[in-house]
Amino acid sequence: MKKLCMFLFLMSISIVLVACGGDTNDTGEEDTTSEDTNEEQEQSETNEEEPEEEVEDTGEAQVGDTITNEAGEMTLVSRTDDVGTFESGPIKLTIDKANGVSGKLSDEMAEMMETEELEYIQVDMTVENTTEENITFYASQAVMTTNTGEQLEPDMWLSDHIDGEYIGQVTKTGTSHYILENSKAEDVESIRLIFSAPSNEDWEDVGEEIDIEIDLEK
Repeated sequence: MKKLCMFLFLMSISIVLVACGGDTNDTGEEDTTSEDTNEEQEQSETNEEEPEEEVEDTGEAQVGDTITNEAGEMTLVSRTDDVGTFESGPIKLTIDKANGVSGKLSDEMAEMMETEELEYIQVDMTVENTTEENITFYASQAVMTTNTGEQLEPDMWLSDHIDGEYIGQVTKTGTSHYILENSKAEDVESIRLIFSAPSNEDWEDVGEEIDIEIDLEK
């Protein structure tokens, strides 16, 4: 289990790119220079600070980026942010992101996963119960279909377990990973997610099935 948790951490493609900036601090020798030199130094420091603002805007990994780590080489081939918020009865489901990832595993990970390549779709979501009533909603059991003809369930080892019991007004977040069996991630242009209706303590449906279609941007 420890190895699987480490693998999930290493496999996460949605990482923030760290901006590296140069050190603009100078020695005390600068204090003895002329005013012109000081003005040039101030102008130089100002110019060096400007790129930092531009780097911050890049945010997370972009389509086409390849991340190499102990798990292997993971390439982000598609990404759709802020898919939308969908309501069913008291449940409010927000799909924060859907990614397509193509990976070539390292020898160690390939042996663990019993495959040299890993193609998958990653879905990040947030689920909120908007009522004080206890509600059951299994977000981590949503079925996915793809335009390439696959019907999949989340991989139980790589996906977060989002507990289906919502005791009052609570919010839960998690990520589901759908391992593609007969497709390449780059060939998946759209996916469909189907969530069963939420139910109350008497196991009665208190909403409708949630059916979402997502175009993956490349």
